[in-house]
Amino acid sequence: MIQTSHTGSSVIVCIMGLLFLVSSGCEEKIEVAEPKKEIQIDLTGPQPKVVLEEPLYEFGNMEVGETLRHDFVIHNDGEGTLTLVKDRSTCKCTMADFEERDVPPGESTTITLEWIGKAEDPNFSQAAYIKTNDNTAKEIALTVAGRVDKTFEITPAGIWNLGELNRDKPTSFSGKITSRVLDDFVFKDSETSNPLVSVKVIPMTPEQLKEDDVKAGYLIQGEVQPNSSIGEFEASVTLKGMAKGEEQSGFFSINGFYSGPIQIVGPAGWKATEMLLVMGRMEKEEGKTVNLSMFLRDNENGPVEVLDVKAEPDFFTFEMTKDENFKAENRERYKMKISVKPDSPPLNFDRDNPARLEVTTNNPLIGKMNFKIHILSY
Repeated sequence: MIQTSHTGSSVIVCIMGLLFLVSSGCEEKIEVAEPKKEIQIDLTGPQPKVVLEEPLYEFGNMEVGETLRHDFVIHNDGEGTLTLVKDRSTCKCTMADFEERDVPPGESTTITLEWIGKAEDPNFSQAAYIKTNDNTAKEIALTVAGRVDKTFEITPAGIWNLGELNRDKPTSFSGKITSRVLDDFVFKDSETSNPLVSVKVIPMTPEQLKEDDVKAGYLIQGEVQPNSSIGEFEASVTLKGMAKGEEQSGFFSINGFYSGPIQIVGPAGWKATEMLLVMGRMEKEEGKTVNLSMFLRDNENGPVEVLDVKAEPDFFTFEMTKDENFKAENRERYKMKISVKPDSPPLNFDRDNPARLEVTTNNPLIGKMNFKIHILSY
């Protein structure tokens, strides 16, 4: 790892722990041991003069997991021999096998920094420090800075929430898949988990790429077709492409809800936009029932009847009856009951794993209603 010749010699400095940086700092600061040999500065004889051509190297963008290297050239413009000694470095940095190095007057040495970006960081900055016997520059810093990016970035980030979906015509959505580190990735295909969702991509123009400061990218345009079901809608989309001669994939999820001509109201724990009922805790021996009310407007199809109920698990029951005492122009009220049977097995259903009720009706204005339920029994 160490070359012992003077001119053009190289020292490999490895920066391995470049993770989870915040601005110019690190989540974990680790200092390496001080060098075994301290530098003695003699002011009586010829003096060295350290000249660092490029103390900061801005590398631009790198990919998560990628390894980069850069040569830093250090000159000795003085009349005495320049001594370089290993010092500390940021975030688990090591200077492999390097303890001390002499550079004669008028000559130079090359120090190669090597670093790995193991996590996304828009403000990546790392440094290795070297002590010298130059009384005017007793320590020099070799710094690398830039940003570490994922291979692909899909925007918007996270789940694409489409809100209320149209029941009469398609609901459109759009986004992007881009790369700051690759300029040769090619989109090939897309897959969706729901047949109501369709997606197409359009290559971004040079002007759009420049505006977003990316090397390559595609516009994502999609549609969710109308649906007769009432309740939350969820789907996942997989984008498939090629980069570096290998298949690459990107993923995102969309959700929304179909409300239709109904309004369902209930007690605390009912979230209408998600068709979610939080039933809370219950003693499994006693069971539990929650009452809801459904208001239906502009119904010309006769009383709503329940044709089928599918419960997952089957410890839940559903009942619905028309309120004959409710009188309002162009509106009807139906009483709903969602229950857990007494002496059911222990239940633990939450946001990551909700219980589900699918209620099929005879009314084309409603079609199906899809409920989600959170409950904990003991």
